[in-house]
Amino acid sequence: MTEKSISHPLFDRGISHAGLKQVRERFTKLNHERLLRTRTALLPRQQIFLDLLPLLIHINHPILPGYKSANTPCGIDGYTPDELTLERVRSNIARSVQYRHDEQAAPLIHSVFLMGSCGTVAQAEDSDLDVWLCHHNSIDELGLQRLYNKAAAISDWARSLGLDIHFFLMDSEQFRRGQRDRLSAEAAGTSQHYLLLDEFYRSALLVAGRYPLWWLVPPSEEVNYQEYTALLHAQGFVGPDESIDFGGVSDIPAGEFIGAGVWQLYKAISSPYKAALKLLLTEAYARDFPNVVPLCIDLKEAIYRGEVSSDDFDPYIMVYRRLAEYLSSRNEFDRLELIRRAFYFKVSIRLSQTAGSAAPWRRKLLETLIAQWQWPPEQLLNLDTRSRWKIRRVREEHRFLVAELTNSYRFLQDFAQQSNSPALIKSQEMTLLGRKLYAAFERKRNKVEWLNPGIAPDVSEEQLFFHTLGFGEQRRWAVSTSARHDFEHDAILQEHEHLSGLLCWCFCNGLINDYTQLRLNARQDGVSENDLREMASHLSGHLPRKAYAADPHKHEAFNRPKVPEAMLLYINLGQGALSSLGAAGLAKHNSSYPITHTEIVVINSWGEVSSLVFAGQEAIIDTFRIYQQLMLASSKASEAPIIDALCFNDPEQKLRKRVRHLPRLLHRAFYTQPQNKRVIIKLSNGFHILQTENDELRSVHAHSYSTLIQCLGRGQTTFSPILMDRYCAPNSALASIVDTATTPDCYVFFHRRDDFADLFVRDERGSLHYTTAAFSDANPLLLPLVLFLQRCRTEQAGKHQFCLFELHQQDNRWRSQALDLSKLMASKPASNTRVQLEAIAKTDRKGRLVFDMRYRDQHFSYDQAGPALFDQLASQLLLQQTRPTHYQLDAINLSSLPPQQTSVYLRYKQHIEEMLNTSVLSQ
Repeated sequence: MTEKSISHPLFDRGISHAGLKQVRERFTKLNHERLLRTRTALLPRQQIFLDLLPLLIHINHPILPGYKSANTPCGIDGYTPDELTLERVRSNIARSVQYRHDEQAAPLIHSVFLMGSCGTVAQAEDSDLDVWLCHHNSIDELGLQRLYNKAAAISDWARSLGLDIHFFLMDSEQFRRGQRDRLSAEAAGTSQHYLLLDEFYRSALLVAGRYPLWWLVPPSEEVNYQEYTALLHAQGFVGPDESIDFGGVSDIPAGEFIGAGVWQLYKAISSPYKAALKLLLTEAYARDFPNVVPLCIDLKEAIYRGEVSSDDFDPYIMVYRRLAEYLSSRNEFDRLELIRRAFYFKVSIRLSQTAGSAAPWRRKLLETLIAQWQWPPEQLLNLDTRSRWKIRRVREEHRFLVAELTNSYRFLQDFAQQSNSPALIKSQEMTLLGRKLYAAFERKRNKVEWLNPGIAPDVSEEQLFFHTLGFGEQRRWAVSTSARHDFEHDAILQEHEHLSGLLCWCFCNGLINDYTQLRLNARQDGVSENDLREMASHLSGHLPRKAYAADPHKHEAFNRPKVPEAMLLYINLGQGALSSLGAAGLAKHNSSYPITHTEIVVINSWGEVSSLVFAGQEAIIDTFRIYQQLMLASSKASEAPIIDALCFNDPEQKLRKRVRHLPRLLHRAFYTQPQNKRVIIKLSNGFHILQTENDELRSVHAHSYSTLIQCLGRGQTTFSPILMDRYCAPNSALASIVDTATTPDCYVFFHRRDDFADLFVRDERGSLHYTTAAFSDANPLLLPLVLFLQRCRTEQAGKHQFCLFELHQQDNRWRSQALDLSKLMASKPASNTRVQLEAIAKTDRKGRLVFDMRYRDQHFSYDQAGPALFDQLASQLLLQQTRPTHYQLDAINLSSLPPQQTSVYLRYKQHIEEMLNTSVLSQ
């Protein structure tokens, strides 16, 4: 429809009430036509929402939907309900409702707008509606909370009618200043301002209240928006309560495009087609920078020319035409086809089917476009059966969509660098959106890829068949909808290195629902169909069924770094059953944990699902490393992750019962004080000592018990208690030592065996030193050792105490019996207090550690004697009348070295005594 064009000279002339009135009437006419279209697109029972929306906001009446409090801010500027509206209330809500204009308080609501696809070709029966509730800036926090509560209650009522309504409380003055609510699952935060305003001006519908002041600013004056609107107010062309001002859109800053692009990428996680349209529009705008002409300006220019056509200026039609023009000019016809599909899916009318009775104008508009596109009937049929698309078609479409989204975003990144303009979005909001994009789109090894959000509603299969391909290390699992054994490559839906990862992919992408039958094509490498179903059932209780990045209920999780939520273990899938070990079973196995295959599934707080597998004798050690890393990551979480295990070929659940206690053991070892603990476990290839170093789990392998004792003697930087797994040598002397020596003191244990004794010294840092000695009585054995240890402590300036124990074996169990240290010390003769034989450490000219020796008052220097030093000392000792069978050091001086722990003194003592006694025997 065309009317006489309106001329608008510069500010000093030409503005008239008649001209402004005509512009308002044109905008109002278009607004009214689209409101009628909005209403006709709703079901009859839903239309009452649109009819009553302004009244519900205008008054607080206890009987009306949304009522929360008589003190809730209400009253819409310039709004008075007509008799038809009141009659609808009385006939549908309550007959007793009365309205008196003179009883209404001063209005606190400026305007009510509908946003989104309402009144456009894209408004479908299931379309959600956004409501902008524009309020006075004088409302305090309590009033805003009351208004928010009322809006939420109205949304609940709308939900009962089958409508999805989102309210946004808006302060136009704050909006003009760029102050926005923080980013949420539905609100864009600071990611866009002018682009959101552009969308608002071309698509918003005024339901009640003040009209946008932007209507009255001619397109040619958009660059002078503030000056022009000030003139309208100053000269009385616009009344004080007549319009609402959100600002102009003449200059979109370069920095806004990147934030808007990130926001649209996030929206693409759940609504890829709609987001692709908006992201490409952002790209098209950025290509024209700095001469950007937003679509809302195109609309305004048409209205100022007198063109008021709901069809020609349908907001979604305008978007498509701009994009088609942009892509055609660049000869990017593949992208254009994708955009056409996106538009077709957004409109959600199946042209291959018979027309319905609702909103025929929508179908007519779409048919006009399709005729221009020259789509054949089979293409329409394919698109109209999207609800029956399966994973192959979804994967193909997913690839197109990701390529399109990536292409647009890369351009926006390059644009931001070239324009040297930082993103205007707040850094914390950019971080949050970045985390969501990372969780949804980043591809990495072991991570499950989500293919289907927003593409097809149901890709589930009635039956899925699992089988293996290849042999040995090249073996892979595959899933198909076919039961044939001669699988062709194109019949396979997905392949994976291990079964748990393949099942995760099937669950996360919707191939498996409650009714899907899972089948195994014969027994596959020891895996039975029952194993397959048991694993699937266990996974289904833990896996997310929706990408967290697209789930509004999980929005807050992305305000924090990701942490693990669950670790699922699938043990010995396809391995031999424990029942084959014989009657004794697990108890007599040479490993405490006969595990040779572990599949691990990890789910984190961003909804990322990862799976990996370990095989071999040390599979459980690799699993521990994963657990340790997860626990390290979860230290920032409020709750520890769920750890759950499923053991296969474990008919009596013996292995599962053993495995269940391991997380508690590892947590006690590495995440309680003191933290520098060591854990000993036994596997089929020997013992393993586990300890963390620089936040990584290290494993020391000891193939035998004697080697284990040696490995426990390694030095420690701080006190490192030892924890033994309950199934690791429980009836050994070591188990008794570990249970007894729990404090950072020096413990001495001995066990008499005929004419010699085993000696264990567990020092103040937890290192264990072992040696043997001739034995006739406890005092001659222990007293020289304790005196030596006391002299070491003096040099160390240590504060640790000494504890003596004798080890006894009784009824196949070892026990430690405490001895009285004071009685031992009281038995020493006076001559024992004097140092007779001492070693003194120093470094030679080459930087090597050597020892001088002192016997009584004689000094033997390594610099002079070299390797012959011990022969010279032996000759001197043999001159003495008293000749013990074994010469012992009374002291070692390590003061030239950095401070050392007691076990170091004992190792040097043992080494020097062996060399000395060898020299004595040779003479």
